Amino acid sequence: MNQSIDTSGMPKAFTVCNVAGCPLSETCLRCIMYPTVASKEKPYIEVINPEWVAAQKGQCRMYLKNERVRRARGFMRTIRAIPTGHINSFRTLGISKMGYKRYYQARRGEILLTPAEEEIVIKLANRFGVKLDEYFDGYTYVLLWG
Repeated sequence: MNQSIDTSGMPKAFTVCNVAGCPLSETCLRCIMYPTVASKEKPYIEVINPEWVAAQKGQCRMYLKNERVRRARGFMRTIRAIPTGHINSFRTLGISKMGYKRYYQARRGEILLTPAEEEIVIKLANRFGVKLDEYFDGYTYVLLWG
């Protein structure tokens, strides 16, 4: 089942689960990744306490759905659409909401934007009169590892 999962984004200390009979195991990324993480080369791995999971009664707070989500990458398309006299204001407001480094990394597409950051870009563009069908340079589907 996990042959098609790209593990490149998986954190090194990803917590897995191996609770037999868990009703959520078929769709839980932590359960699906257990065989991959639990290899003979690793002396120890981080595993969720099975007693704690049993006490959750099917409502596990550690559950991670094995589902790819769409994330935006880059917003130079939006920058180019901002009227020239407002580019500095757009940048200043964007940096104030996202932080200097993150703003520039996200703008260039080096990192994926969170849904909240996508909203920031769209709202700022709208504030400066920009209405686009597509605000971002591209999209990627990724697993959320936690």
